[in-house]
Amino acid sequence: MGPHLSTRIFFAAVLVLGAALSGVAQQPEPDAARLRALYFQRNYETGVLEGAKLISAAPDRPAVKAWYALNLSRAGREDDAVAAAREMTARWPQDGWSWVALGGALIYKGGHLKEAADAGAKALELMPGHLDAVWIRGQTLANDPARRQEAIDFVDRYRARVSNPAQILLTKAYALYVMAFGPPRNDAGMNAAFAVFEEAQRLDPTNVNAFYTHGTYLESQRRGDEGYPLVKKAVSLSPDATSVRQAYWTAIKNSRQMDAERKRQEIETDVAHFMKNNGDRPGALRAVSSISREMKFTERQREAEERLLSKFLDSPDAEWVLVDRWRAVNQQSDSGKLERRRLVTEYVARPRHYHTGLLGEAYRNLFFLLVEDKTVPEEELLHVMKGMVKYETTNTHITHAAAPVALADRKILLGEAERVARESLDAFRKKADSQRPSYKSAGEYEEGRDWMLSLGHDALGWVLFAQGRHAEAEKELLRSYELHREGRGTLHHLGKFFEAKGDIARAEDYYVKGLGVQGPGINPSEASLRALFEKKHGNAEGFDPYISGLRERDRVARRDKILGQRIATPATPAAFSLKSMDGKRVALADLKGKIVVINFWGIWCGWCVKEMPDLQKLHTQYANDPDVVILTIDNDKNPDDVPPWMKERKYTFPVLFDDGYVSKAEIYAFPTTWFLDREGRKVFEKSGWSEKLVEEFAWRIEAIRGTATSAGR
Repeated sequence: MGPHLSTRIFFAAVLVLGAALSGVAQQPEPDAARLRALYFQRNYETGVLEGAKLISAAPDRPAVKAWYALNLSRAGREDDAVAAAREMTARWPQDGWSWVALGGALIYKGGHLKEAADAGAKALELMPGHLDAVWIRGQTLANDPARRQEAIDFVDRYRARVSNPAQILLTKAYALYVMAFGPPRNDAGMNAAFAVFEEAQRLDPTNVNAFYTHGTYLESQRRGDEGYPLVKKAVSLSPDATSVRQAYWTAIKNSRQMDAERKRQEIETDVAHFMKNNGDRPGALRAVSSISREMKFTERQREAEERLLSKFLDSPDAEWVLVDRWRAVNQQSDSGKLERRRLVTEYVARPRHYHTGLLGEAYRNLFFLLVEDKTVPEEELLHVMKGMVKYETTNTHITHAAAPVALADRKILLGEAERVARESLDAFRKKADSQRPSYKSAGEYEEGRDWMLSLGHDALGWVLFAQGRHAEAEKELLRSYELHREGRGTLHHLGKFFEAKGDIARAEDYYVKGLGVQGPGINPSEASLRALFEKKHGNAEGFDPYISGLRERDRVARRDKILGQRIATPATPAAFSLKSMDGKRVALADLKGKIVVINFWGIWCGWCVKEMPDLQKLHTQYANDPDVVILTIDNDKNPDDVPPWMKERKYTFPVLFDDGYVSKAEIYAFPTTWFLDREGRKVFEKSGWSEKLVEEFAWRIEAIRGTATSAGR
């Protein structure tokens, strides 16, 4: 089953930042006030450029340095921001501005919840009643998922003590919003968050964030046409802020009310205006490049990228352009692999990297390109392996499991492979713990944790096997199997282990188990079973009937397992009335009396796209069946992207456009498919990619129809 994508990750990364004007008389020095104003106008890039000049001229002003650091943190230079703030706390530990800087910088660095909150508390202790100390304390509390209610209570206590409560109300609105997003989703809490945004707008009509963040949150709920006037207002308040302008373009692009031509004209006109006034800033050029790629303004994209790379090559924004270029290279051909290898190698060799996550991604790509090439010196591969493990912190299942396995397959760098594989067990435990809030139950968390740990034990066992340490290898591989009995890699490795040991019966047993595990790509157990069969019988005669029998046995077992997953107490999902691709409305209530299959997907979802050919086959199979309706609900932000995509691939299955229903229905994994009975109740639910979609979906449909005794259509 393919990886699931949780949409919550996006919202948890977005923080609303505002400031409060205290009742205490506070007149910041003009330079600090200037950087502060740029910050709250979301014009971070200008704040960084001007701040660097101010600090160079007069480096001993804590307030100026604090606002410079905070602008850095929002301009894509989180590491630099944290370093500047730590320097301040070491130099001026009793100055509250040092702790304002550190608290704000750590919010955007991530992974420092307690330290950020402690810095916010210290700032407030040293600057009691100060507007920015109140603000940063609230922000650092809201940044911690476990302390968001505390942040709300904090804002409620302090709002009467400041002359402009609108700014700190944004912290409360943020906390309410992310708490309401779930799971489980809380519509009342979300509406309460939007009401707080509206209150902030009434109290301070010049507050950029009150309009910008409210608008972007509405957009995230597929209510972009409601958000459009809000982000347009934010643009009028801060016309040179790149993030505000990007939100405006996004609202236009994803509108469900504007036609494609109006969208194109409005965005093209505004992009040209923005480019004319801001084409001397790297962040603005990057934004223009990005929207131009999306809208296919090819000449505008080329112009922006060439200017960015020629004038601002050493910038975070230039990094993004370079990354976009090697990501876009198709690796299906040998020439494509060579081109990506060249581009990634050049990227890694840059003298400075601003985004460690992008550097980790680059090292990961480079490692798997190099490990296939037996002419690459081991020292070079070792260097890349270490860079990958150091900087790639998102995909630990790749860095700490797949990579050691790849080295063991080639029997090279086995010492390093063993070290990383042993580290994986602790890394996976920490990863599972960090993701605990995203699991719906303790059982689901334990299943996810055990799956991760099984990868680590499998990797370690396979490395030990390559080293000839068979007793240790057997222990690790069997432990992997105990933790997760459907690991295709583990089952194949166990088969290989016992085959090498001479235990042919056990080897065959594990290969057969592996043959029944679905997954992308070629199943290695089939080739191993063929080789084992030939070894036992002296030739391949009789193998085809043998493998066919195994597949039929697996088919029966899969069917029994799937039908056994029927929901014991089926419930009716929330109603919807959604527009179809041809502009008609389809209401769930109107489908009562039919068996309904609803697939939730998006062009953005690789695993969804992978199963679309089979979904089309399912639609064709049931197209003339009056009892069955096959529907899909597309979750892409811009509905205009879908019709040409469908037409190019000759797909004809019905598509409805999400209007926020996906979020209300708490669909967090893509693809997800519902199977509803004639009463409109959800009887089966399938999350993730299906290798044998047509067959397995048909089993569910026929079970609902009442013909479950047959093996499917």
